Amino acid sequence: MSKPRQPVILAVDDDELILGALRAFFTIETEYELLTASDAAAALDIVSTQPIDLILSDFLMPGTNGVELLKQVRELQPDVPRILLTGFADKENAIRGINEAGLYYYLEKPWANDHLLLVIRNALSQSDLRRRLTAKARELDRLIHEHENLRNRHQGLERELEMAARVQRSLLPSRLPEMPPLKIAGAYEPSELLGGDFFDFHHGDQGCTLLIADVSGHGPPAALAASLLKAVFHEATDQCSDPKSLLGEMNRRLSRFLPSGLYAVAAAARLDGPRIELASAGIPYPLLLRASGNLETVALTGMPLALLSEAEGDAYDARTVELEPGDTLLLATDGLGEVRNRADEQFEDVKLAQVMAAGSADPQQLLDRLLAAAHEHGDFHDDVTALALSYPLSNA
Repeated sequence: MSKPRQPVILAVDDDELILGALRAFFTIETEYELLTASDAAAALDIVSTQPIDLILSDFLMPGTNGVELLKQVRELQPDVPRILLTGFADKENAIRGINEAGLYYYLEKPWANDHLLLVIRNALSQSDLRRRLTAKARELDRLIHEHENLRNRHQGLERELEMAARVQRSLLPSRLPEMPPLKIAGAYEPSELLGGDFFDFHHGDQGCTLLIADVSGHGPPAALAASLLKAVFHEATDQCSDPKSLLGEMNRRLSRFLPSGLYAVAAAARLDGPRIELASAGIPYPLLLRASGNLETVALTGMPLALLSEAEGDAYDARTVELEPGDTLLLATDGLGEVRNRADEQFEDVKLAQVMAAGSADPQQLLDRLLAAAHEHGDFHDDVTALALSYPLSNA
């Protein structure tokens, strides 16, 4: 470990006896390094070429006097404490030098060594404190500048994310399809500005097909993957005869483009009046609320999209559901059921079925009631997307 640097003191006097006394004093009483100069020119050469920690200067010297020297030293090394040595008759000049040269102190000759040592130590201590405070102030300025830059970047990113969120919401259907006798309602609540949940409808040669999906993860990667999902869904739908083959084709295409680690659970449905063909790619089981108040689980399993590129249509369960008047089918991503309360109970375990069983003739009212109950149950930590398809008791 290197030895700490000792303070460097510069003593300036044209009297060699004074300089000799100072050399002896510093050698015996301190560990400071003492440099000496016999006139102002020699002192300025030293101050111009190396850092010093304190300067002692006589007032009366040939050529430039001590006050003028210390004024020049202040220009070269502003933070160095400056002490003037004067005779009794020079006290007035010393007092003048306090303002002109920014003196730290002045001492009358002859001085007391104990007093001189105390003045030097106090001067060095205050100088060190000023240096440390100056360094802290510079560091604080740097941190404030960095904070301002980070805040500006953060605000810029927030604006970009808000714009991206508006773009993402524009991917959702601007209006839900009218499919008499069915009434359809949808809900979408991302847990962050950008989410990975998504639903859409496609009208084509095969009729009306819907898709609800949940991309793994959150934020921009999930949102970009959801955008790709929409494009693939619309491209593949007319080429597939049923929801099961649609999920297989979407899996094949998505596996080519989604990076490793990104996948999507989904459900596809083809609507033919109250007859609904369902296929699952790992989405939570749909719930079927009968007009009688009975709640049925539509048990469907399936491989998530883009998890395995070789998965074909057989990897996805399919089932046809026939809605009767008064029935409602609920499709939802896992963000709804997995809302947890303070007791770590999931919404789907303690309230979801109860809220569903309360019944509602209107699918939008059902979704509103479900979302309100979920918010009351706990905080949303995942995106929530749901679709409700109802066959009203009356079309009036």
